[in-house]
Amino acid sequence: DFFSYHSYSGPSEALRQVAFADSLLNTYGFSADRTERIFNEWLPGPRHEALGTAQQAAEIAAEMIGLQNGPCDLACIYDGRCGVGNYSPLFNPRTYEPHKAYYVFKAFHELRKLGRAVRPPKTPDGIAIAAATDGNGACAVLIANVSGGPCRLSFDFGSRRIQSAKVIDDDRSFVDAPFAGNVGGNSVWLLFLK
Repeated sequence: DFFSYHSYSGPSEALRQVAFADSLLNTYGFSADRTERIFNEWLPGPRHEALGTAQQAAEIAAEMIGLQNGPCDLACIYDGRCGVGNYSPLFNPRTYEPHKAYYVFKAFHELRKLGRAVRPPKTPDGIAIAAATDGNGACAVLIANVSGGPCRLSFDFGSRRIQSAKVIDDDRSFVDAPFAGNVGGNSVWLLFLK
């Protein structure tokens, strides 16, 4: 069996809906081991003025991170095509260039390539973090700030050090940048550790 559902709410509300669906399915005997949970249409707050913005990229990253850590088997953003309308967060249909949200998927792919998810520590409201390792010392940390304001974060990576970092914000789209713990509002950071 499977259960599919949609949400176009912001990240925290969409993740609450995912948890509610999981709870309801479990209550009625459709446990996760017997019923695949497919979040087959999602996009945080689709609106024309959000297309291509760092805010949209940060919201998509926060929702992806929440879905990674939640009771969801498959999540499909709506929509990945290069089309006109509010539901085209990945590509600009006039230039065929990627929007900032496209680079969130590249960042998440870097985590996936490492192979093993690592549960990060609890974060302040508006901050979402996912991490992964290859088991041989290489790690990456993905940070999304949807709080609307800057945030100062400090991490204890043990003996590992940040080797490089990429940022998505109002002025940059997945470019190398030094990371000193300051995470601007509506931004996404990918840290590579060794």
